[in-house]
Amino acid sequence: MNDISRSKGRRRSLQDQVFKDLLGTFLPDLLTLVAPEPAGRLDLSRWKFLDKEVFTDWPKGQRRELDLLAEVPLASLMDRTALVHVEIEARSQPQMGTRFAGYYMQIQLRHGRPVVPILLCLQRGRPGVQFNSVADAALGPEIGRFNYYSLALSRNLAEEYLAKEQPLAWALAALMRRGSMSRAEHKLGCLRRIAAASLSERQRMPLVNCVETYLELEGRDAEELEALQAAEPNEEVQAMRMTWAEKLEAKGEAKGLEVGKQEGFRQALLRMLGARFGPLSDDVKRRVEAIGSTERLNQIAEQVLVAHSLEEMGLGS
Repeated sequence: MNDISRSKGRRRSLQDQVFKDLLGTFLPDLLTLVAPEPAGRLDLSRWKFLDKEVFTDWPKGQRRELDLLAEVPLASLMDRTALVHVEIEARSQPQMGTRFAGYYMQIQLRHGRPVVPILLCLQRGRPGVQFNSVADAALGPEIGRFNYYSLALSRNLAEEYLAKEQPLAWALAALMRRGSMSRAEHKLGCLRRIAAASLSERQRMPLVNCVETYLELEGRDAEELEALQAAEPNEEVQAMRMTWAEKLEAKGEAKGLEVGKQEGFRQALLRMLGARFGPLSDDVKRRVEAIGSTERLNQIAEQVLVAHSLEEMGLGS
């Protein structure tokens, strides 16, 4: 794996974790912002994320974990539940709708429940919340149609989302167009909204982490932010940022230990796979090295003794 691939993998991992932390706390906000009609039919006071779902990514045939899949009770039928599937993409791409439709069909086959599909794109796409369709009409009449919601963050105006009542909107505003604001004013606007809200620390920290991650300031921008903070009564913002920095430092130390453990686990797993299936190809080694989830490494280790092939384990070509 070259340096560019590693860098992209690290960015993707960071992106995934920031949004998983956000949506792990504010999934109801996402539904009311992006899919209000389905949200009105769900009991948003009770929901849970499901274990990682692994599907085949058609048409390439690669095995892929879904970004987020949550179970939410139906408001009118308390004994029934629906699923919310969220995919997070760095940028909007034409083929994403077809891929999303493939995930939807596989979720339906596995779970057989109503699904709310939501696509979040960090860049590109059309402004505003979109209700998109992928239709199969190649033979003339329309045979099938798949609909999904999408929100392209960078095409929306930050001020509009800072005015919304959902805390999630204030964090997402960090990825949006700043309009007439400077970068420093943009960041301070997001942080002020979060600092002034009646939130617990557990709720506040994922919001701050999103803003700090996607609105990093350097040079004059950073100096302007410090000047703005000093010029106006922003004690709550400063205290919140200090708390975030302290938690990030502590988390970084713990993360370093976890990364070291994962690397040792990967090497042991490669030896187990080699002993079970013979010499491993470079492609298989790269797939194992790219796994950033301890849970996924454990799943593969449990399969080693019972699987008949690397393909069965999702590691073969």
